Amino acid sequence: MSWAYVNNSFQRKEEATISPYDRGFLFGDGVYEVIPSYAGKLFLYDEHISRLSRSLNEVSIKKPKQWENFKSIIEDLLEKNKFINQIVYIQVTRGQENIRSHTPDKLTSPTLFVDSSELSMDLLLTDYKPPYINVGIEEDIRWSRCDIKAITLLGNVITLDKLSRDGLEEVIFYKDDLITEGAKSNIFFIFGEEIVTPPTSRNILSGVTRNYFINLLKQNNFNVLEREVSINEIEEADEIWFSSSGQVLRMVHKINNKVILEKDFKATIGYKAIELFRQDISV
Repeated sequence: MSWAYVNNSFQRKEEATISPYDRGFLFGDGVYEVIPSYAGKLFLYDEHISRLSRSLNEVSIKKPKQWENFKSIIEDLLEKNKFINQIVYIQVTRGQENIRSHTPDKLTSPTLFVDSSELSMDLLLTDYKPPYINVGIEEDIRWSRCDIKAITLLGNVITLDKLSRDGLEEVIFYKDDLITEGAKSNIFFIFGEEIVTPPTSRNILSGVTRNYFINLLKQNNFNVLEREVSINEIEEADEIWFSSSGQVLRMVHKINNKVILEKDFKATIGYKAIELFRQDISV
């Protein structure tokens, strides 16, 4: 039996409901956050909640009334769902209004939904190997405020659905010939000894795991740069990674079925990055 938290109470997942008049359902009027938990301990909780707070402020959605007790609610949910490692999904919409109107009612109370599920990859296995994935390159068709972690993800869905037909698992988005990010991840490139990631902007989410890796690698004397990367530079990259809270770090094997990375994974900078991460979460 698995549990979720909806508004004011824990509910069995199969019984959890939200009104079809909720503005999240009618307009995609809401934001979300994803937080990993390893061995019952939330990872980078403060950074994730800070970003959720920013997203709410950017779209003028009130914080849920449970905000001051939010962490204890999530910890109770983790305990109820019992998995060793879990991924927590938090969604806050503007709330339920029984008259459909593009202009929201200022008195509407937000809807809170919190879910947790098993995070099946075991990052602490002795022989852990970061996933190698095959990706495509597509023009970025998403809305112009990707810095807000909004639930309106149709552009991401359309692109990934198209690529999945060719067995591709992620996309390298570009806008005006500059790389932005993936559909569900931030992106890193290795050029020689330099680790490069595009700077955050309205087109790029300030990824919590992205920022974590930037700081971790700098602390360990790696040369990390935040700069624009043109689409023409992709073929020059020695390695390409995607980072995200749910999948940590994935390395690109092929782009549009052209092999990018063939070397032994233990010889890559990406492997060194994931080893530093593994050491961090095992403390």
